Amino acid sequence: MTETPVSREPSAVGFTSTDALLGVMALIWGVNFIVVKSAMREIPPLAFNALRYALAAVTLVALARLTGARLPDRADAKRFLMIGLLGHVVYQIGFIEGIARTRAGNAALLMAAVPVQTAVLSHLSGHERLRSRDVLGLLLGVVGITAIVLGSGTAVAFGSTVRGDLIVLVSTVCWSVYAILSKPLADRYGPATLTTWMTLVGLGPLTLVALPSLVAMPWRAISSGAWAGVVYSALGALVVAYFFWTRGIQRLGPARTAMYSNFTPVVAMLAAWGFLHETPTPWQVTGAAGIFTGVWLTRT
Repeated sequence: MTETPVSREPSAVGFTSTDALLGVMALIWGVNFIVVKSAMREIPPLAFNALRYALAAVTLVALARLTGARLPDRADAKRFLMIGLLGHVVYQIGFIEGIARTRAGNAALLMAAVPVQTAVLSHLSGHERLRSRDVLGLLLGVVGITAIVLGSGTAVAFGSTVRGDLIVLVSTVCWSVYAILSKPLADRYGPATLTTWMTLVGLGPLTLVALPSLVAMPWRAISSGAWAGVVYSALGALVVAYFFWTRGIQRLGPARTAMYSNFTPVVAMLAAWGFLHETPTPWQVTGAAGIFTGVWLTRT
């Protein structure tokens, strides 16, 4: 079935099926955090990223052929290339390298800035107009993530990890800019075409960067569990979740879509509760309530 792109103004209020899909996206990304952390005990980070992108690219191309997704127009080729490099190469490498040089708590707090950055940049560029309740919702999301991170007992220390913190911060800015710049292309081509071609743009550079890790990797020693992590991260976090993310950008706008990324630590917290028997603290429960309230404010 051929996808029909939607070109319209972002929906200002009211929960829709797109909101439900963004909730599923947050669920996938939240579980993906645990899956990736486990798989990277056996597979180097850059190699892991290259492998999952390769599998995602093959899957997306096959789906594009089956659904008849259109090719980008020649006039948009340069824009696809530049935006794809920003969101699928610079961001990916920056985030992975930043995570390796800072604390998990630091990274989580810095990632909380994504919805705020996206909203401010989108507002300044004229894509979206922020209401007072949108601003309040964004602030509640940041406070909520802060409460979840600090309430977990995860160590946070800004200073000795400043290099890693700056890399993560720059990567979050890249992701925010990517979300905003991809909006016109999402309107014109639809989620399937945009997701496919952006992933293909990232595949080559990410593979080249990972070549030393791929060559040195002990392939026969990799467990089936680690390979399952690659499959989940490729098909779930890249194919399905990125499709939902792009649909959100298309239909709700960058700022309101970015708000759903705040659910990722909530999902990770619930997964740790269910699988690792780590009971959430009162601060974490309060933080989760703040995030839910923030999203409700921006969507009503």
